[in-house]
Amino acid sequence: MRVLRPKADAMLRLISLLLLIFMAPHAARADGDATADYQPGQGWELPGTGLRLGGYTSAGFEKDRHKPSRLGVNDLSLFAWWEGDGKFKFFSELDLEDSLIWNPGRSITTKHAYLTLERLYADYNYSDSVNLRAGKFLTPIGRWNTIHADPLVWTTVRPLITEHSFPTNATGAMLYGTVPAFGKTLDYSVYAASGHDWRPNPKLDPFTEALGFHVSTPLDGLGEFGVSYANFEQRNSPGDHRNLLGVDYFRTFDRYELSAEAIYRLSDEGGIASEKGLFVQGVAPLTQRLYLVGRYEWFDPAGVAPSMNLGLIGLAFKLSPAVVLKAEVSHATRNRIGAQEGFFTSIAVLF
Repeated sequence: MRVLRPKADAMLRLISLLLLIFMAPHAARADGDATADYQPGQGWELPGTGLRLGGYTSAGFEKDRHKPSRLGVNDLSLFAWWEGDGKFKFFSELDLEDSLIWNPGRSITTKHAYLTLERLYADYNYSDSVNLRAGKFLTPIGRWNTIHADPLVWTTVRPLITEHSFPTNATGAMLYGTVPAFGKTLDYSVYAASGHDWRPNPKLDPFTEALGFHVSTPLDGLGEFGVSYANFEQRNSPGDHRNLLGVDYFRTFDRYELSAEAIYRLSDEGGIASEKGLFVQGVAPLTQRLYLVGRYEWFDPAGVAPSMNLGLIGLAFKLSPAVVLKAEVSHATRNRIGAQEGFFTSIAVLF
């Protein structure tokens, strides 16, 4: 095993701190502390402060056809949020990614670890219909990206359009709420991003500017339908203004679930820089805790690579509402972009 450098040592200290935070409520309960009301998945309130701590962690094994096999801790995320008696609220999420990785035949390494600021924002909740958010937040395009946490999604691997076609985070301001429209309710988010993204993940290409919206409405017992639009520019392609139009659908019935998203992204550089794709995902219960998951994706990336198809089938076993085990296999055709395909398994814990 290689000698840990100061940066890696600091990250391991952070892991230890997060584990101590996670274990603190258990210790308090063992001591009979009446204020220790911790429940897995609900976070823990620091007594007398109104501040709650929570988060999630995920670890798993990947046998990707395009990369060496690996076993590791994929995410260690810490949430901190505060809700007082007034209209102001606060939320933050720090995510330590790829903190420990082991490749068969090699040593354990921390060289891929990175501490990213996933979210940091303040909300002013004026009413159900008008609320203001300022800071860094998840880009409201579709449904998957705004859920995103490993214990809350059905598969280890994300759909391609949710990580390739737009930045997953935005730093700026957002107006959101629920309003009546045409005899129904309409959930809306309108956002703008400008300037520098706060501590962007080096693996991602952040916004330099963006303006967009997402709206969704129920369909009289037939699920929920949403529409997204964004006009944006990214750091790695200055001067290339892009327009993205997206639609999403979600429905649950008798523990079955159906979801779908599609996007079409236009570019100032013409058709070769356009990008489009979709996915359709179904979930069916096999037992009280075991679920079958299937997903089909079609993706036509920007550039000269051809369009591709990707199919995924897997199982998700919910040990509890806060702990889920996943295993899946996927196969792609004409995969010239190195999209993940192979065998993937993980355990995700919401705490």
